[in-house]
Amino acid sequence: MLIARLLKSDSLRSAIGFAAGGAGFAAGNILLAKVMSPESFGVVALVLALNQFGVTFGPFGLEIVANRHRPRVGRRLGSLALAFATATGAVAAAIAFLYYGLSAGIVVLLLPMVMGSATGRVCSALFQGEHRFKPAMILSQAPNYVLLFIALLALGLSLNSEAFVLILMASGYVITSALGWIVAHRTVNNGRQEIEFDVALREGAAALGIGVGVEILSQFERLAIPKVGSVEMLGTYAVLAAVAGSPFRMIRIATSFSLVPRLRAAASAAEARGVIVRESLTALLMAAASSVIIVLAAPLVFNTLLKGKYEIGLGLIGATIVVGLAKIWESFSTAITVSCGSPRSMATISVLAWICLAIAAGAMVIGARYGLLGILYGVGSAWALLAAGGSYLAVVSLRARFANLNSDPHQT
Repeated sequence: MLIARLLKSDSLRSAIGFAAGGAGFAAGNILLAKVMSPESFGVVALVLALNQFGVTFGPFGLEIVANRHRPRVGRRLGSLALAFATATGAVAAAIAFLYYGLSAGIVVLLLPMVMGSATGRVCSALFQGEHRFKPAMILSQAPNYVLLFIALLALGLSLNSEAFVLILMASGYVITSALGWIVAHRTVNNGRQEIEFDVALREGAAALGIGVGVEILSQFERLAIPKVGSVEMLGTYAVLAAVAGSPFRMIRIATSFSLVPRLRAAASAAEARGVIVRESLTALLMAAASSVIIVLAAPLVFNTLLKGKYEIGLGLIGATIVVGLAKIWESFSTAITVSCGSPRSMATISVLAWICLAIAAGAMVIGARYGLLGILYGVGSAWALLAAGGSYLAVVSLRARFANLNSDPHQT
């Protein structure tokens, strides 16, 4: 009975959907790591991390506005999305050139990558607003498949230039976003009105402030390792994260995808607790199974497929698993706070995320003395602190939400 109920879990279904894209991302990274030198692969990993910065900031919260207000897919919304994405891309390119010292050619390619990724995220939200989850998921996971295709092409042609990889990546991101917008314009516009500029700016700014610290913390190792370590170390970390970290990343994303709407729809505290228990058990089982598979399979990938090019032992694999579990814990606490908490609670979790980001920076500098293993545990301590603080806020938010519902039966 328990297993049958778990198999019906929304988190499990979401995880399966995201797992396909995650598998593409992991396979793409592994194949690129195989064909490229550690330094060249490190450059690609850094550009991907900077692009993720663009995905987080580039929409300027328009993805939330698109979900809430279902605006018309027209010139006004498209111009806003493109303007925000271009501005963010320019900032990311400046950081790449001035802070990381990447070449001008690489920096030029980063701009269209960010523009395509950020506008694609807004487009995915347009389909979500229509409850068309299949095209929304396909569009959101398209960059992973683009990466896999490029990796297969690079392997088949024995091409190991980061410029080749990034040119195709930028082209793929722009093309998939453009196709998504064309389909959205033709299929989801019935009855929709043009977005109001003040709504887009006001609500977009508010949405941007929620969870940005968490997103930066998710990419923190990739952004900081080149400064406290080396680009070669970043290449090693990217391989490690692709093989041993991707399953936990997919579980974490799936948790937020399914848990937030289900808790928002819960009519009582008992129903909400039932959702939390069922989804947490599902996530725990998936995490446990993933951990066993990683311990058994990861050494084979590192030592056989990659032929020992990257020095990754059981200590690094174990650290990645520990940090991955902390991230799943954090995702549950944050999802409960976002779905049940007040605006003040959400603001508190956002501030806590930025505090933990500062702690991660200090812990990473100290941990760097012990190599990549010290860096992983240093950043992992920040994730554990965020999860613990978020758990307290989650309990408070859950109690407050259903206390208010009990006192006012008409409140939703």
